[in-house]
Amino acid sequence: MKLNFLCANHREWLQGRPDQALHWCVNSYDTGRSLSERDHWDEALVHMGCAFETAEIVLTTRAIALMTGLEWFLQTLEGLTQALEKSGRADAATEIRQAAICRLRNEAMLKIPPEVEARIYMHITRLHSQDRQRTVTPRTSRPAPIRVEVNLEEIVYH
Repeated sequence: MKLNFLCANHREWLQGRPDQALHWCVNSYDTGRSLSERDHWDEALVHMGCAFETAEIVLTTRAIALMTGLEWFLQTLEGLTQALEKSGRADAATEIRQAAICRLRNEAMLKIPPEVEARIYMHITRLHSQDRQRTVTPRTSRPAPIRVEVNLEEIVYH
């Protein structure tokens, strides 16, 4: 499943105008956050999705400093995954998180300062941890053992 929030024309327009992409990202994120605060998760989802995809464009085009671009990428990722989860789409949130991890790994392979690379891997570890926390369901109690009657003559030793 591939979620798309920006149409192809809008994506192309933003890629050609990275300065406008940053403004679009900020506006979409602020609108999504405002809707989230009022628990309008389905509406917030659309805006957070646009903000996330636009933050990826900003990161790719290096419209702003790498660390600032990463911060926007991660902030919009958090907003999008929260909106997905609150809208009952936890599987999609996991997929988006996994795609973001791949994107961050690709960034870490570029020629970047070691401190930026370390920070990227710190975020990758945090994202993996979030996925594990969401997939593990805590047990409230242990199941009772099942009692099976065994006849000693039926036991076969190998």
